[in-house]
Amino acid sequence: MDKRNVEVIAHYNLNGEITPLKIRLIEENDEKAYMIDKPSKPVKGSSLKIGLQGKRYSCFIDGKKAYLFLSDENKWYIEPT
Repeated sequence: MDKRNVEVIAHYNLNGEITPLKIRLIEENDEKAYMIDKPSKPVKGSSLKIGLQGKRYSCFIDGKKAYLFLSDENKWYIEPT
């Protein structure tokens, strides 16, 4: 599976914690936005599917479980489960 880069709207609190709230996907001139439900606290981890290191959030997007990664380069990626 390829890395799927996404735009993320997130909340940053005073302690520096990041909570992803919404993603925006752009595919072939089609743009969709989805709310992120039940994001977990981030865990340091890697994805064997997409070969990425960073913070991993477990969440639900459009009713489906997914992993959202914030890479060490501050880019967001999604990995559907």
